[in-house]
Amino acid sequence: MPTPFTVARAEPGLLLHFPDIVQLADGRLLACYREGAGHVRSDGRISLVESADGGLTWSEPWVAVDGPFDDRDPKMGRLADGTVLLSYFVIDWSTDTRHTTHGTFVRRSTDGGRTWSEAAEVGTAMTADEGRFAPAAQAWAASHGGAAELPNGDVLLPIYGRKPGQEFEQATVVRSTDGGRTWPVGNEVVVADSEGVWFQEPTLTVLEDGEVVALLRVTLDRKYSPADRAWLSRSTDGGHTWSEPQPTDMPASSHHALRLHSGEVLVTYGDVSRRFSEHRATTGRLVRDPGKSWDGYGDVQLYDSGHKDQANPSSVEVSPGRFLTISFDVQDATVVGFFSTPDAYPA
Repeated sequence: MPTPFTVARAEPGLLLHFPDIVQLADGRLLACYREGAGHVRSDGRISLVESADGGLTWSEPWVAVDGPFDDRDPKMGRLADGTVLLSYFVIDWSTDTRHTTHGTFVRRSTDGGRTWSEAAEVGTAMTADEGRFAPAAQAWAASHGGAAELPNGDVLLPIYGRKPGQEFEQATVVRSTDGGRTWPVGNEVVVADSEGVWFQEPTLTVLEDGEVVALLRVTLDRKYSPADRAWLSRSTDGGHTWSEPQPTDMPASSHHALRLHSGEVLVTYGDVSRRFSEHRATTGRLVRDPGKSWDGYGDVQLYDSGHKDQANPSSVEVSPGRFLTISFDVQDATVVGFFSTPDAYPA
């Protein structure tokens, strides 16, 4: 396994979860994460750190978002003009019986994450009649994957949740045509929705030819069994229509997929099969021809914190053929990073 190092450390009494990383237009690396007292049922804020030397050293953290509830699962996407979009969803854990999901929001930064715009709510049909502040047992929506810019400048944000009266969870994309400033509900398109299947935590990857690939975490039965493998759907028309989702052979949850300079895709994920470790260790695979099947490639373990609460990785290509992946260590209250190169991944 690669040698891990510390990217960020929580303030005393807090833990770190759900890190994400992007490379800015000037080459600096920007990483975000949720900082809170626990994985669930605590207030959470979103903090940032940066690196100017390819991930070798990191700045002191600063807070980007700290609302009255739990701001969680932050993800970033960089647009062609250098703007960074920060997406996250908000939960109030204090409501009776079930928690209340307040929706998904996006903020914009044009100065490398130092300052951020006001939050723009992402429109979705996954809201209750009385509005989005409904218990999680009813309608709700959340996010996991970062915003993805298309060749025509439109931006797609993947979300997931449940419509009013619907038992199963679906995955959708919402389109912004103004650089992430607004996300109208009329621009929402269903990616995956099937009886008996819970589609969760979608991420998007835009391939070299403009095709968009959605990778989805899935649970399959009425007992809410753990995900056993990720499913995949494709769009060849800029996210307006999607292929029928199909299962892959990746035992993946909380995944991330990064298109590389070579056109290949680096997929990192929490391994629910526990092939390498008794924990959900961070695992990676290099998809050499992402326009075809993502099955059949060899997987490698990249990191194991030694705790069951781990993974949720994110990767960036710091230079051609040199990858930095980040994850988190609950016991040490840190975001950790580790480098790899293409030769670490079996064909």
